[in-house]
Amino acid sequence: MGDAAPRTPPDEPARLRLGPAVTLSMAVWLGLCAGYLDLSLIVVKKLALNKEGSFRAARDFPWTVPLGHVVLMLALGAVVAFVSWRRPRWTPPWAAAWLMGMMAFWAALLRLPISPWAGLALAFGMGKLFSDLVAARGFGPRVGWTRRSLAVFACVLAACFAGSTGRRMIGEVRAVAGLPPAPASAPNVLFVVWDTVRSVSLSSYGYEPETTPNLSRWAQRGVQFEKALAPSPWTYPSHASFFTGRWPFQINAQWKFSLDTPDPTLAEYLQSRGYQTAGFVGNTNSCNYETALDRGFIHYDDYALTPRALLTRTVPGRWMLENLLLLVDPYERKWANLQSRGAEGINGAFLGWLDRRRADRPFFAFLNFFDAHEPYVAPAGFAGRFGVAPQGLKDQQMLVDFIGMPKQLLTPRDLEMLRGSYESCIASLDDRFGRLMDSLEEKGLLQNTIVVLTADHGEAFAEHGIFTHSYAVEIQEVGVPLLILAPGAPGGRKEPTAVSLRDLPATVVELAGLGDGSPFPGRSLAACWRAPAGQPPDQPPSPALSEKADETVFPSPHGEGPNLGNVQFSVVSPFGIQYVRNGDGRESIYNLWRDPAAGVNMISFPEMAPLLPKLRGMLLDVITAERASAEVEGGYMAAYRDRLADVVRADAGRAVTPTEGVATEAGASGAEAGGQ
Repeated sequence: MGDAAPRTPPDEPARLRLGPAVTLSMAVWLGLCAGYLDLSLIVVKKLALNKEGSFRAARDFPWTVPLGHVVLMLALGAVVAFVSWRRPRWTPPWAAAWLMGMMAFWAALLRLPISPWAGLALAFGMGKLFSDLVAARGFGPRVGWTRRSLAVFACVLAACFAGSTGRRMIGEVRAVAGLPPAPASAPNVLFVVWDTVRSVSLSSYGYEPETTPNLSRWAQRGVQFEKALAPSPWTYPSHASFFTGRWPFQINAQWKFSLDTPDPTLAEYLQSRGYQTAGFVGNTNSCNYETALDRGFIHYDDYALTPRALLTRTVPGRWMLENLLLLVDPYERKWANLQSRGAEGINGAFLGWLDRRRADRPFFAFLNFFDAHEPYVAPAGFAGRFGVAPQGLKDQQMLVDFIGMPKQLLTPRDLEMLRGSYESCIASLDDRFGRLMDSLEEKGLLQNTIVVLTADHGEAFAEHGIFTHSYAVEIQEVGVPLLILAPGAPGGRKEPTAVSLRDLPATVVELAGLGDGSPFPGRSLAACWRAPAGQPPDQPPSPALSEKADETVFPSPHGEGPNLGNVQFSVVSPFGIQYVRNGDGRESIYNLWRDPAAGVNMISFPEMAPLLPKLRGMLLDVITAERASAEVEGGYMAAYRDRLADVVRADAGRAVTPTEGVATEAGASGAEAGGQ
């Protein structure tokens, strides 16, 4: 027994050998360490670096970000383990620890708004510190400090899961269990938004290429509104109006990126009436949980949690997938950037939720599809269906880079490819919508379900010198589809009256039989189809108003007044005459019946002279009847209204009052156009 070798204390440094167990445990340790560093940087960016004060990360980021870093480091660790096995001399332990530590910390530091090379320099030093630690204390599953620290990391990860995803899962169960009784025979509500889809590109609205055969098919069973106007030319303020019935200027939605109004949302109201509510979102930029558009939704599925999405929770993982998928599958690359999924994924998530929900409860489901938004990359089977088909990596890269590139560099072929790719995306959306509706019919749900399909805004392709959206309120950017299917609603009816989507909450609750005591302003659009065809409804809908404004219009801190040149309002008379007015006094008039694409500004046409004062007065009436929030009133609305009021007063002496006769004259124009 005297010849027995002395035992090495557990924490005494020993010669490190890079076996698979040591290398992979090092990868896990470094991945978790880098993940927690990344978590702290996400919080720092929210508190100090993002002007809107948001995480810009999935709700489950406290545990998925560290897990994503672990996956990345395990991939590197597998390579190091293989090389050390095949070529041990190439990978001395201290060098392997230094390399792996440097790469782990660099992956986290890429989150900071600094040069990647500056981050690499910092990571180089941090990797050296890790290598020194390993050299001094050893590393591996049998080393005490390694086991203890990994156990602590694992407990923190479990706590992060419990505090985010676990708490939300339990909260959903409790919320469903605590729902009040629902009215007997209450209908379900399905609210579908095709993000970035303009009506002028839909065959169901007269466009020549057959982009939307399924929408046309289902329109035979519902009411299609020919002139539906979004409240805003971009996503967030339009959705805020969809859910509250308020104009964007009433709830600061044009410039404040979180819905903090005390006004209830449609989901909150329906939940209080016993509805089980759920939202499924493709647009994680403007409809994620941090915008508070999830208010009232018991289940809100925005950032998808898939193996692909897990990697994209990290900055290097997203970068690698974006570049790889651009070569392999450009359509999937689009969703890697958003940590989201396309229409097929949204449909699958919704139908799966339907199968799990309480069948004794009516449901309100909101589906936001992002497929038609740039980059205009359609899935297999639809890419290149219209226009010029993208050919090769150069064209795919142009579709990805389009939003930020100088538009004067676009060639006629580029423009045709962009528009054709956009329409191909719409065709794929239409196909998925048709499949969704067929599935709901097979389940026997459509007989007692209100279906609303619309879009939050359109898209411009050089019309009026504008590309994409959010820049103006011409019809390309605010003219959207609107189809309503409801029990008792007529089938195959096309409503010519111009309507605003701010009336959707009032419409839904009235159709659901919950209109008494409704908190939503506006009027139910059902009045349009209850009136005889060709006659105006007894209760006209809200004015078809659209607004473009952002925080750049507010007075500057240097004492300069509001920048009214960046404020723009549009109002469309009931039968299709659009009046657009900028804050600097520029005006446009379009006859949307004769000229659906608003290609001809009729402001100087002699026949418009008697109508112009009435349109000005109509717009003034709208923005006077419903005042803006205090911030918007003091920021730009009061100045805009005062200037418009001065012009209206200068029109005094005309034969009619500001709004008198607008519908009549516009209707005559529409009837004349319809006869051509």
